[in-house]
Amino acid sequence: MSDMKLMSPLAMVLLVTLAIKFYLAWLIPLSGDEAYFVVWAHHPDFGYYDHPPMAGWFLQLMLCLGNSEVVLRLPAILLSTLIGIGIYRLIRPFDETRAQLAAMLYLVSPLNVLNVLVTTDTPLILFAFLSAWALSRALQKNSLRWYGLAGALFGMAFLSKYFAVLLGLAYLAYFVFSAKSLQKTKGFALLYLAALPFALVNLYWNYTHCWDNILFNLYNRNENEHFSPDKIATFLAVQLYLMTPPVIYYVFKHRAQWRLTFSHPEFRLFAWLFCLPLTLLALLSLKRDIGLHWVLAFYPFLYVMLGMMLSGQALRSTFKFTLWFTGAHLAVVAVIALMPMESWKGTNLYDGIVFMFRNDEIVDKVRPYEQQGFVLSSDGYTSAAIISYHYGKNFSVFGSGSTFARQDDMLTDFRQLNGRNVLVIIKSAPDLALYAPYFSRVEVVTFELRGVPFYFVLGYDFDYRAYKEKILRPILSRHYKIPAFLPHAPCYFCEKYFPEQVN
Repeated sequence: MSDMKLMSPLAMVLLVTLAIKFYLAWLIPLSGDEAYFVVWAHHPDFGYYDHPPMAGWFLQLMLCLGNSEVVLRLPAILLSTLIGIGIYRLIRPFDETRAQLAAMLYLVSPLNVLNVLVTTDTPLILFAFLSAWALSRALQKNSLRWYGLAGALFGMAFLSKYFAVLLGLAYLAYFVFSAKSLQKTKGFALLYLAALPFALVNLYWNYTHCWDNILFNLYNRNENEHFSPDKIATFLAVQLYLMTPPVIYYVFKHRAQWRLTFSHPEFRLFAWLFCLPLTLLALLSLKRDIGLHWVLAFYPFLYVMLGMMLSGQALRSTFKFTLWFTGAHLAVVAVIALMPMESWKGTNLYDGIVFMFRNDEIVDKVRPYEQQGFVLSSDGYTSAAIISYHYGKNFSVFGSGSTFARQDDMLTDFRQLNGRNVLVIIKSAPDLALYAPYFSRVEVVTFELRGVPFYFVLGYDFDYRAYKEKILRPILSRHYKIPAFLPHAPCYFCEKYFPEQVN
């Protein structure tokens, strides 16, 4: 920021959007996914069931500062703002005015202003952008050191989320379709070599942990996916929303400028970094739903392209539209925040809203049972993670759970619970027949918060053997069926519960 005048429009936009993000981070309760990543942070590792470890590492650092929502969300609040500064720095050598306008356009976009939740995309967005920035510097300076830094940052992006593979493919496409030199070839070779140790860390963790990431991301979560034209239509509609109509209009209007600007090596780099990942995700959308967050790591490159390609007038017009567009989003957030909680009664969201906003009251109901020696649990990963965050102690997941977020399989050892009493928090009326096989006796305690009934299933004298056969064995065949072609160390799930099946 030393290059910006204190009262320049860019500096003011940066500070105002930063203030809004801090306020939103304070206003919005911790989401289920965020609470789940906090569970990661409390159990440091080189990988986790669903994804590589970087989000957990970020939150582990934040926990050293505190555990409030605002503190935990500092990475999301600050890092996207840092990218706005980076966009300015990248474009400034070409045109100071357009650099400021492009950075301001990104900073006021919903991509930045509403990005206050910490997810696995948070470190991915940061390291993908920093890696591309370092590669841009490498191309400018023809410097192997910058190539090596770009590769190391690419490796850290890979340890954030597997979508970093798309970044690596875009780098490769740029190299293949651009002018070559011996130094450039050495540089790109060094880039991939510098990223390799990070990939090997992930590979080794998967080898020693049942190939959890691979099974989850390539097999388990995709079993029921099928071709549907609705999926590609939804994907295209989401991109229209993210790009906004003015951007699409001006890009089309100045399409001839693309060919001229594309001749510039830096613009060509960022064009590959934006267009290739979105093209590949568009093809993937023919078969499966593409989440809005899947593309976020590549959208900062669009703003770099716009700053290099569009005129100052086009950028100003787009900035004005985006200002109103984001303002509409914030107005909706403000209205929802001011609405009484009971306004959501009668909707499917109400019980979840009460659970998130009134979790401390649920915690107070739980404490007497912990003092009586009950093991604390919930029937789902989201509710278990949220109440773990508020309670300050891990709640296990009782039952089969889902395909997603199975980190508790590593954390809880049901063998050690044999004979113990167990409390299970449930948001809907329980069918005691589903719990009776695992206890000598079960009962239900009901209480109400804001008109929503919540339930504690109290199970006495837990029967581990029955639970193993009826719950854990199906989990083994459903989630830990490692393909024969993958070599692996003994699987932790088998070692705990089915040692007779360990190879």
